[in-house]
Amino acid sequence: MLAAGLGAFIPAIGGCSSTPSVGAIREALQALRRQRIAPPPFEGHREFRGVVHAHTELSHDSTGTVEEILKAAGSAKLEFLVTTDHYTPRIFTEGLDGRRGSLLVVRGVEIPLGCTRQGALTRRCASVLAIGLRGPLVPGPDGEWDLDELFKGLRSQGALAIIAHPRGLLNQSYFRYADGLEICDLADTVRDRRVDVPRFLLKFFMDYDEYQDEILLSLIVERSNWNLVEWDRFTKTRRFIGLAGNDAHQNLSVFGRQADPYALIFRAVNTHILAPLGVAIFRAVNTHILAPLGVAESLRPLAPPLTTGNLMSALRAGRCFVSFNLLADAAGFRFAAHVRDGGPVAGLMGDDVPLQDGLVLAAQCPVPGAVELLRDGVPIRRQEGRELLHQVDRPGVYRIEVSLWVVDRWRPWIFSNPIYVRA
Repeated sequence: MLAAGLGAFIPAIGGCSSTPSVGAIREALQALRRQRIAPPPFEGHREFRGVVHAHTELSHDSTGTVEEILKAAGSAKLEFLVTTDHYTPRIFTEGLDGRRGSLLVVRGVEIPLGCTRQGALTRRCASVLAIGLRGPLVPGPDGEWDLDELFKGLRSQGALAIIAHPRGLLNQSYFRYADGLEICDLADTVRDRRVDVPRFLLKFFMDYDEYQDEILLSLIVERSNWNLVEWDRFTKTRRFIGLAGNDAHQNLSVFGRQADPYALIFRAVNTHILAPLGVAIFRAVNTHILAPLGVAESLRPLAPPLTTGNLMSALRAGRCFVSFNLLADAAGFRFAAHVRDGGPVAGLMGDDVPLQDGLVLAAQCPVPGAVELLRDGVPIRRQEGRELLHQVDRPGVYRIEVSLWVVDRWRPWIFSNPIYVRA
């Protein structure tokens, strides 16, 4: 990385670059964040913030300990974490899984699917993230995977199969076995912008302690055009989930300084899910007594914790959205179909909704930005502000993208999973 972009240090030092300063970016983001007003929640659902695709010390290319990961998840205010270590049977005896305080950890693994390019700087190697795997898998006698048998094994265990680093998938037919793909992956984005890495490293040494969020933001907050085009192609024929891949390793140390700490990567991009609230319990105010629903008017409701089953159901249904939370906290974003403007909800992200008279799609954002509606991958409406309404007149696969104006350009912020309007 250092060798490839050494020459880029000269214009960066000389001041020839038009890249905005990290200070200007911070001021613009602070002004945006002060405008935050979260829309009301969907009745019967609660939003949870999490990370998908994180490696621990069980992976050969990571040294992150359980303590470091849990501390970072807490500082990033995560409510779920999907670990995806490179496959080893030790995952099922030593790996993180289950509830750790307020954090739900779900076990997953990452298994290679081959490469289209092998070069260090142009490397394109795809893999499958098996989320919710319950037991070990068996590779071939030579240590290689029979990929057809692999996908059958994932299905038999009820695991979700998400294609990671999809541009590296040598055999495109494996998309048909998958449940979804990464619509962005931080490692891929950095690799695609390797020319900008030296500028990142320069700022890293000069301002990292004070401006680490803003420095990383300029490197990784980009729209992954190829991934999104492929995603739109697949959603035309079936539900196909779009998730964010943090690909967190905490393995890049430069002269003793950690350039990719978990705490930063966990905040950079998040997957948000909507899960049903289920049956509430109530806690008496100022006591430690738990009582059933309806025992006393003085009892305070407690939202039930997220379960593995609820998380898997929400992901499988595509009831989720992706956000670059380094820009602003996207919690509270809403995208739903209504029977009429202001009428009852007919469907949420991931749902099939029948085309009917008066059907309206409504998107609401906690921070004003550019809200764009796409049908079958084609932008059809754009509205600046906090919301967008669209009277549906034809079937299609509808999803939302939101961008925020930061200093000099619109930067991608939110990507919703689609609502499928059927004839």
